[in-house]
Amino acid sequence: MHFCIMRRYLNRDIILWLIYSVYLLILILPNMILPENGVLHWYDKLLRACTIILFLYPAKLMAVYLGVPSLIRKVVYNQGSWIVVFGKLLLSIVIGVVLYRMALYLYIYPYIYERSPDDGQFFAIGRFLSNFADLTVPMLLFGAIWMYDERLKADQEKTVLELQFLKNQTSPHFLFNALNSIFALVRKNDEQAAPAIMKLSGILRYLLYETTSPRIAIQKELDVIHQYIDIQKLRFGSTLQLIIHENNHASQYMISPGLLLPLIENAFKFGFSDELNVIYIDMKIDVMEHGQFSFEIKNHISESNHTEVGGLGLKNLSRRLQLEYPEDHQLLTKEENGYFIAQLHLRLQ
Repeated sequence: MHFCIMRRYLNRDIILWLIYSVYLLILILPNMILPENGVLHWYDKLLRACTIILFLYPAKLMAVYLGVPSLIRKVVYNQGSWIVVFGKLLLSIVIGVVLYRMALYLYIYPYIYERSPDDGQFFAIGRFLSNFADLTVPMLLFGAIWMYDERLKADQEKTVLELQFLKNQTSPHFLFNALNSIFALVRKNDEQAAPAIMKLSGILRYLLYETTSPRIAIQKELDVIHQYIDIQKLRFGSTLQLIIHENNHASQYMISPGLLLPLIENAFKFGFSDELNVIYIDMKIDVMEHGQFSFEIKNHISESNHTEVGGLGLKNLSRRLQLEYPEDHQLLTKEENGYFIAQLHLRLQ
């Protein structure tokens, strides 16, 4: 993984240097200083221009790679101190300008332009400033591109961390509710406790191994939902009035793991009817062709928990959908005639 990232950065920089070299060729060729005899063929001009660019590269590489990366890391990640950053920038500029002047005086003037350099002008401030101005072009070019890449990388890392945090919040809540249901069976010394524990093992396997993947088969998500529902059936027995309409015509599609769990958990947590003394849940699942997915769940609103319906679970779900399905989701929730209804529509891949 690290090697692939380094290779991508290397390829990016090679392309940038090639583009910059073409820019220099376009700039140098029309303004080529001719030797004293004043005669140069076009291919001689091209060769000399390429040689000038090549011999000035050490100065420009030093100016770009010694100081600019430290500045990028400081701005994007706040790494290091400003004193060190400015120190590296200053050092890169000084070394770059000295290398630039050496290339001009030791090779470009005597061998390319065929002219004797004025040694007295080597340390002239005006020449140093002129060479520094030339070095700022690649520094600004690479700095801008690197800054964009690093900010994009930082934003992606932030999104990944936030998404993982949201997933990590969902899994313990879901597992806790499943364990709570089994605990209720064990306390009653119910013979259904053993089958419930077997169902729990499937949920644990899912939470440990499947939720780390960015996408899983939609059928795996539906399977763990059914395992959770089976545990609730064992716990509540006839108190649970559950209706499930499931149409799965395209199980090859993938979904983000654990995405539906907060909706299921919310329905069982808040779905107890004080008036009827039952838990009523009506669930509709449609997996259609072309990746269209629809999930609707309807439950009674418990009077004792009326203000808590939805809760943190649905807020986390809403944020996950924004991060993972920004343009491909619709989440609707409403209260109607004593029922809480949640509808989720997705476009799956």
